[in-house]
Amino acid sequence: MKHSKRRILLVVVILVVVAGGTVGYYFLSDRDGFEVRRETSPDNGSERYEKKITHLYFSDSEERFLKAEERILPVYDTMSENARAAVEALIGGPNGKFSRTIPEGTVLLSIYLTPDRTAYVDFDETITEKHPGGAGSELLTVFSIVNTLTLNFPEIDKVKILIRGREHKTLAGHVFLQQSFDANLLLIR
Repeated sequence: MKHSKRRILLVVVILVVVAGGTVGYYFLSDRDGFEVRRETSPDNGSERYEKKITHLYFSDSEERFLKAEERILPVYDTMSENARAAVEALIGGPNGKFSRTIPEGTVLLSIYLTPDRTAYVDFDETITEKHPGGAGSELLTVFSIVNTLTLNFPEIDKVKILIRGREHKTLAGHVFLQQSFDANLLLIR
């Protein structure tokens, strides 16, 4: 009797480990599993360059959640250039039915990655001055940036938002920017 309880417990533990490993593999492999395509250069038709499907996170029509919009972006030589392309596409706004999360006219000044896998994203003051405000809107702005970077680039675990190279207390009065942020999957629908 005692041995059968141990066997059942062992089987349950093994099933939990296997299920956890499967779920972990699914999420981790999905982060880097975007298709990379080689395409013909429009200039001369012979050169090849890479493009990658990237998910940009914009606000839904009710401005309550984030929705992913697929974009095909060029693949550059450095992580900073790839991250810059994604954030600049995010600043450009959605192509479809979603709403922009970053105020029009915002300029990305720089982006760099530290050894602890934190991306520092530096914007001009337009992101705060032209932001519509409100706690929900600020959350969507912050996590559209954070989720776009952390969920598309496995080299980025956290994102720190700067304004003109400095820490800013809040984005527009509600969301504190004096910390770095992890992805927030609860905001994605």
